[in-house]
Amino acid sequence: MLPYRLAAVDLDDTLLGPDKEISAANHAAIHRLLNAGVKVVLASGRRHENMRRYHKQLDLPDSLIVSCNGALVMDDRSGEVLHERLLPADLAAAIIEEGERRRATQQFYHLRGALYVNHKNEWTRLYETRTQNNLVLCPDISGLASEPLLKILWVMPPADVLAHFPTLRERFADSLYVTITDPEYLEFMAIGVNKAAGIALAAERYGVAPAEVITFGDGNNDVEMLEWAGLGIAMDHAREAAHRAADRVAPPGDPETGFARAVDMLFS
Repeated sequence: MLPYRLAAVDLDDTLLGPDKEISAANHAAIHRLLNAGVKVVLASGRRHENMRRYHKQLDLPDSLIVSCNGALVMDDRSGEVLHERLLPADLAAAIIEEGERRRATQQFYHLRGALYVNHKNEWTRLYETRTQNNLVLCPDISGLASEPLLKILWVMPPADVLAHFPTLRERFADSLYVTITDPEYLEFMAIGVNKAAGIALAAERYGVAPAEVITFGDGNNDVEMLEWAGLGIAMDHAREAAHRAADRVAPPGDPETGFARAVDMLFS
């Protein structure tokens, strides 16, 4: 019997392959955990509405979803919100102003599910294709600062993300969580937002101790949950920061089935 009662699983490049779908092997691995008595919670930077199809595809018996990097924890079945942490309006305005100055394409994750963007281009088309999200064009974005926003995402060439990240992280170090997820994405959330905080609330709801939680991830935004859990497993193709944070690394192989190999390693 496994010494774990809850598994928190990242989506992109962990449970989902490069095609952004769940392979048959990864689907079977989820149900291997469930059959061993382990609850499964999906934890992603994606918005709740976008994560629902994967939750339904897996036919998960428990209904909590950790979305927007932990800014929102919601029971998908009842609609109960366990936790939400919004961007303060003054900081949202500062990000918008800075993004305008740097000519960034800015996306806005509204609490009520809408996803706005200030203009569309090849980078937003890439985002829509990857996530199957529909972006709502909102050229006059300054008014969004006063709306309930879970996060703001800049989407741009990877070189620009790397160029902007150090100065923005330093500027907002005491007030915002700033991270790079995919190479094209620079994300801004309220301070204290991370997947570990959201998963901790889910674990508390289910009566599970941190030592009984296992987490699976690959990205910079998975670092906190990999460090926090009783066992953190990074994918072999994960970012270096995720490798450092994890207790174990999945065996190398096809990215489509990395999660399945991680679960095989867990059971062995």
